[in-house]
Amino acid sequence: MKVQHTYICDYHKMVIQNARIRVKKESEDEVHEGDDVPEVDLYQLQVNTLRRYKKHFKISTRPGLNKAQLADILTKHFRTIQVSEKEAVTYFIYTVKSGRNKLDNRQPMDGQQNEYLDRY
Repeated sequence: MKVQHTYICDYHKMVIQNARIRVKKESEDEVHEGDDVPEVDLYQLQVNTLRRYKKHFKISTRPGLNKAQLADILTKHFRTIQVSEKEAVTYFIYTVKSGRNKLDNRQPMDGQQNEYLDRY
């Protein structure tokens, strides 16, 4: 009897793994229905973006994770981050009004002291 192996391309492997993870995630979500946590789909991000997130927050993982596994781990981490709504709204308004991000340039423009940047 001759056995033939059918190989699945990386794209379809990821689709299957995402489906498995989402089924697992849905069963976990049923337990946490009362939580007021917004749903963010990190599976839509590129692998490089996920790696930068992992590096920024210094999250340790085993080497060789695929995109779905990495997104699953980072989603769990993302849900644990505490955010001050007041600070987030204040920063958003500052960003819109000033037309720049506080992370773009730490130095005040034209030698002026910016009190918002001093707080962060």
